[in-house]
Amino acid sequence: MLVFDRIGFAAYELPEVFSAPADQGENDVARELVRLEAELLACEILNGNISTYARPIGGGDIIVLKPNVWEIDEPLNRFAFASLNLEHWMDVNAECTHRIFANEEQFKNWAGSLPPYGYLDDDQVNRILDPFGRDQKSGVLGASIDQRGDRNSMLDQTLPIDLLGVGPKLLKLPAVEDMVSLSGSSIYSKINDKMFPEQLKIGGGSFWVQSEIVQWIMENANKRQA
Repeated sequence: MLVFDRIGFAAYELPEVFSAPADQGENDVARELVRLEAELLACEILNGNISTYARPIGGGDIIVLKPNVWEIDEPLNRFAFASLNLEHWMDVNAECTHRIFANEEQFKNWAGSLPPYGYLDDDQVNRILDPFGRDQKSGVLGASIDQRGDRNSMLDQTLPIDLLGVGPKLLKLPAVEDMVSLSGSSIYSKINDKMFPEQLKIGGGSFWVQSEIVQWIMENANKRQA
């Protein structure tokens, strides 16, 4: 429903989209858009805005899924199969034991509030295929730096890497400090020790992927519970 409403792909079209070879063409863009839709929905579930449930395959009692069950690096497989292994939920390759359901009213209210993508021009397609500009020497963000190397004041604590909102949300250091209650020096120390998500260097500035910070928080919370 989400992919059809937002991108316009019917369910029967998706197998062809995902079986096509990677060639930096239309199918690559389509796959990336579908993956980003899965991440959008995963964030809503992780934030507790959409409740999800599981029922054993073959029938049985319905149970509530805790939001942290969705804390996986790549949510696309889980959405594609609408199922999981309840005991080994972190292993997307484990044999599925339960079907997944979402609260219909919450889902429709959220999905209905999302703006459509609309037409994508060539520049926007390139930013979807190469969101961090690795294949380009300059990009949109380069225009935000003046000759002195100062960043444009419009770049606040958070920065959407894609103007359409289809890229990962990036955070500057003060926002990361607020999220994890650590000082900048402590954060960089943990990065050096490979114990914290590494920053991205964009246009002379340092940014962190918000979803990676959320994952780090959840992993540490799970260790505490254990």
